[in-house]
Amino acid sequence: MEKIELTKLFKEAPVQVTMRRATFDRLQIRPQINYRGRTQDEVFFQKQDGANVEYEIVRRMDFEPEGVFEITAVYTVRRTLNDEFVGQDIDFRELLRTFTAADFNMLCGNVFSSMSLVIAQLTQASNGIPMISPPVYCGIAAKPAEAK
Repeated sequence: MEKIELTKLFKEAPVQVTMRRATFDRLQIRPQINYRGRTQDEVFFQKQDGANVEYEIVRRMDFEPEGVFEITAVYTVRRTLNDEFVGQDIDFRELLRTFTAADFNMLCGNVFSSMSLVIAQLTQASNGIPMISPPVYCGIAAKPAEAK
């Protein structure tokens, strides 16, 4: 698949961004354990409806080993294709696989900043200290497989 230049793919029209949900689960903290925080972002193609494309952005924050808290923030973004791409057979799932971090930052715009703000507000309300997640794409870090 030939990579499509993102600056040409979408119209410079207002982008519709909707926060779908945010979850915050406090977990047990075990004394004498060193926890390592991690942030992971994923972008999923949802649907194409004529000239409109919808995708979902998910940010998860948790710790290794499991403990302290888990936070998930989910946003839906709806954008309008440029006229030259309407009706073309574009495999958006495959297109997303070719993206770099810079591409995701351009595609998602301010959503990562919004997610960072929501996470900071949730953690501050919980323990008085906001945990600031990066306001940019953090990549995907798969959770380790469960031990059998």
